Amino acid sequence: MAHHVWGPSSLDALSKCVRFKYGDSDADAAFEGTLMHAACESGDLSGLDEEQRGCVESARRYAESLKWTGGSSPEAWEEMNEASVELEGLTHGTADKLLLNRGAGRLIVVDYKFTRRDSDHTLQIKAYGAGAAESLNRDYPGLVKTVECHVCAPRLGETADPAVFDAGDLVREMRAEIAALYERIENPWTPPEPHADLCCKCARAAGCPALSGAAVSAGRGLGLPLPSRFEVGSDAPPKDRAVAQILAGALQNWAERVKKANAAFALAGGQVPFFRLVRRPTGLRVPKEKTPAAAAALKSAFPKLAEDALAKCCTLTVGDAARAAAEAHGMSAGEAMERMRDVLTGIAQEGFSEYLQAEKRAKDTELLGSVALIES
Repeated sequence: MAHHVWGPSSLDALSKCVRFKYGDSDADAAFEGTLMHAACESGDLSGLDEEQRGCVESARRYAESLKWTGGSSPEAWEEMNEASVELEGLTHGTADKLLLNRGAGRLIVVDYKFTRRDSDHTLQIKAYGAGAAESLNRDYPGLVKTVECHVCAPRLGETADPAVFDAGDLVREMRAEIAALYERIENPWTPPEPHADLCCKCARAAGCPALSGAAVSAGRGLGLPLPSRFEVGSDAPPKDRAVAQILAGALQNWAERVKKANAAFALAGGQVPFFRLVRRPTGLRVPKEKTPAAAAALKSAFPKLAEDALAKCCTLTVGDAARAAAEAHGMSAGEAMERMRDVLTGIAQEGFSEYLQAEKRAKDTELLGSVALIES
């Protein structure tokens, strides 16, 4: 099986559910992650807000502190940022940081996570470590004796204890684990499995039988009731709230995709029993890429329409503006964002979201099992 199909980050998700496929990504979150990883690599904090700067500085301090561990000193280490690693024939990707101490035979792998949601990424960082150790020991036999894997997630509080492996054992373990995972992925009979971290962002959620398993099999197999009522008002019992919270996370994405798929089916002439297709106008909209043409057309048709009045009708996406400005002025996206933060002081506003996060990582069915033990 000599093919490079999935990178370590994708394999990490597929190890939880072999049928997982990423849906539409959050462009703003992706842009933020790109900026923060670039800042960790370069030390240039341009374009970051105060909270983002604090996270990057914390991550960089943590990585730097590793050079003092095990009785070593900073000059003993070779540092590689955004390092390409490969586990031959199985996977390849880019590790955030590698630290190599040739004299001690130590390899440290650091993976930065700037997510606000706790999640397990064990396979990903172990794959990075195994790939780096395999490549280095191929070029310099016996060089790497131990591999230390560090996941640094400053938004989640304290960094978890590192995992330390014998280099040879890690390579053998990961080669076997990833090869077995490929067999599961390529086996059409391997069923999907519901997972709290994945179901809410999976493109296949609408047709996934595992989502019904999270609720139906949990209710039947574990004796778990659905909420006694689905309206979670101010007087709802805590147990109902917990059950509803778990189901909402898994089913929200599925429900939206079902509605879209059924509407498309009906639009193509299909029939959904007890439902009829309704088309309701939602207003005239201008695609983002056609905004300049629309503004010019409106100014031509309405010459008394002031530019500031027209501008108030538009929504500016700062991340997109930073990318466009960076390309136009030949600067980095971080530098452009930094300048935009300055010029937009008092104009732009920081956005925040509030949500509940499970206290521990667990499958939906496991969480529901714990809820079942709560006295009503």
